[in-house]
Amino acid sequence: MKHFVLLLTTLFLTYYASVEMAAVHAIKNNAQKNDQSPSAFSTPIHISGDKTFTNHTNAALKLLKNKAPSDYTMVITYIGKIQQHTFSGMAAYETPPAYKVGAITANASVTWYASTIVHDAYHSKLYHDYLYTYKEAVPDEAWTGMEAEMKCLEAQIQSLIQIKAPKTEIDYARSLRGTNWWDLNGDGIYDAEDEKLRDW
Repeated sequence: MKHFVLLLTTLFLTYYASVEMAAVHAIKNNAQKNDQSPSAFSTPIHISGDKTFTNHTNAALKLLKNKAPSDYTMVITYIGKIQQHTFSGMAAYETPPAYKVGAITANASVTWYASTIVHDAYHSKLYHDYLYTYKEAVPDEAWTGMEAEMKCLEAQIQSLIQIKAPKTEIDYARSLRGTNWWDLNGDGIYDAEDEKLRDW
């Protein structure tokens, strides 16, 4: 009987060890695949666009996740979709909230593109923070306009610093403080007329 129990114990331990080793090998293989394949990165954000746009967007999001995790958390909380578009802007009122990206922004360096995602996620945060707090229609000034833009710009600058963007990009973002770069027709408000003039 003792021999039988010993035999069963030995078989069980051998089987358990082989299963454990198989699991270890599987984890190592998956890790190697993830290291070797940039497409292995996944995000809860739906990305809509051609292959180049999708790859560049994934690279920007992966950079945020690795270098600025708190920014990445904000991005995936307040942006549900990133969409290739004719110009850039945040549609926070859509379901899900969509960051629409123009060609100039989409084709910028991965660091600059990543920082714009943070910038526009912050617009969406302002919109949804107001909606959650007051449970009423969100006025434009709560998430757009000069005050909101400066808040979003500061979030962008801090993100550029965290992801170790080139100094030229950080300096350029800082140079935008106090300016209304989005008011392309100079009438003091941001509206559809400015969107028509936008090429980024």
